[in-house]
Amino acid sequence: MSLYGSGRGEGIGAAAIIAAFVLLVHWLAAAAADVATTDTAQRLLHTALPALGGALCYRFLRAQGRSRYAAFLVGIAYGSSPWLAALAQAPRELVAAALAPLALEAACHFDRPSQRRAWLPWSWICIAAPFVAGNTIIAWLCVGMCMLALVRTVVCGDRDANLPSLRLAVWTAGGAMLAAVHFCWLDLLAPSLGGNCMLTSSDVLALHRGGHGLDAAAALRVAGPMLLLFAGLGLLRHQRHVDKTAWLAIAIAGALPSLLHLVPSLAKASPLLADLSALAAPAWWLTLLGMVVLATAGLDDFLDMPLRRRTALPWLLALSVVAAALLPVLGARSPEREWPLTLGLPTVAALLFTWRRLGILQFKNLLAIAALVVTAVPLLQSLPTLSARAALQSALPPAAPIGDVQLSHATSSTHPSGHYFGLLAALALTVLLATIDRWRVARAVVPMPSRRGAAVKPKHRR
Repeated sequence: MSLYGSGRGEGIGAAAIIAAFVLLVHWLAAAAADVATTDTAQRLLHTALPALGGALCYRFLRAQGRSRYAAFLVGIAYGSSPWLAALAQAPRELVAAALAPLALEAACHFDRPSQRRAWLPWSWICIAAPFVAGNTIIAWLCVGMCMLALVRTVVCGDRDANLPSLRLAVWTAGGAMLAAVHFCWLDLLAPSLGGNCMLTSSDVLALHRGGHGLDAAAALRVAGPMLLLFAGLGLLRHQRHVDKTAWLAIAIAGALPSLLHLVPSLAKASPLLADLSALAAPAWWLTLLGMVVLATAGLDDFLDMPLRRRTALPWLLALSVVAAALLPVLGARSPEREWPLTLGLPTVAALLFTWRRLGILQFKNLLAIAALVVTAVPLLQSLPTLSARAALQSALPPAAPIGDVQLSHATSSTHPSGHYFGLLAALALTVLLATIDRWRVARAVVPMPSRRGAAVKPKHRR
């Protein structure tokens, strides 16, 4: 099975399964919608991008050193997030969110001495990949995190406590920023994506109930019950694999701009706060990313040493039951629509107690099935509502692009062929350098004996 193998083929199979599952759930949700909103090509685009994001999130988590099993489940949770599905209303942000894990993966490989050399020629294009859709908020958030990761590696050292060359980091960061500016200038996907529409936090978070308004239940749906439980389990057991303070701060920072919608007087107090309120909908990507990393590390920690800190499971079950009971009363504006949260939180928490009775292998299989169901149900509940809302908005004039925070996008891209020369030349040089580097590595390897018993001749020193 792809989740338990150790070879490259199993990893490719796991990424393919993630993409296929996310595609299937999106198509089922689209078929369940009463109103068809887009043509087949646009629907395929809106389903293929989350599937690509889930597969790339799996690769990013594997680059962080997480297990294939945990990365598989959390990669599906990323691609099947209702928040990611709601970004179909802003297709440029959806493209950036789907390609952002690739940029983060390149930054992770820069922190690994054994993989830095192979990834270094491609790092600039990978970090700039979210800007393929143009000048988007998620792309800037992603490249900012990548630059912070490069700075941290240069200042604090890599995973082997060695300080990499500052020149390599400068070349990588400079090439990525030049490519990002070039992508924004070319705007390659303008004919297909058009302009970015204004999104509010309630449009993204509360799409499952068809109404407006921000509440605690809508905010919890960004991560979903599975990511919340696994992240909470890791925090209760004290994270061993990641810096919990940094990633928890990232998750909280993504939710802060939405608080300005709850207190309108704050947004009117300062122009800077007003601009931050426009970032509310795309900024939830930081919350989703932080919960993804914490959940994967928490699940791996539990599967590695389930007997460590035994009191964490009872506390997790108690907190999930209390949250499920209080959520309809205190946080939800439409309690009848929040049953995936109120039912999923205690169910998955209670399932964690069965690992000893079932055995770890059977427990993993059962947990995977439960996690897939808990992940797919909120998406199946949300997309029909999103389709009906988009059908109603199709008769209205298009919304204005995001003002001072984002540049306006043209609906067509007419660049002469000479404008693409710089990008194509950089790609050709990258391919050449990568090929030369692989050839040098292959030449440096000592050949094996041609026959049994033959000795390897030592190299003569020049």
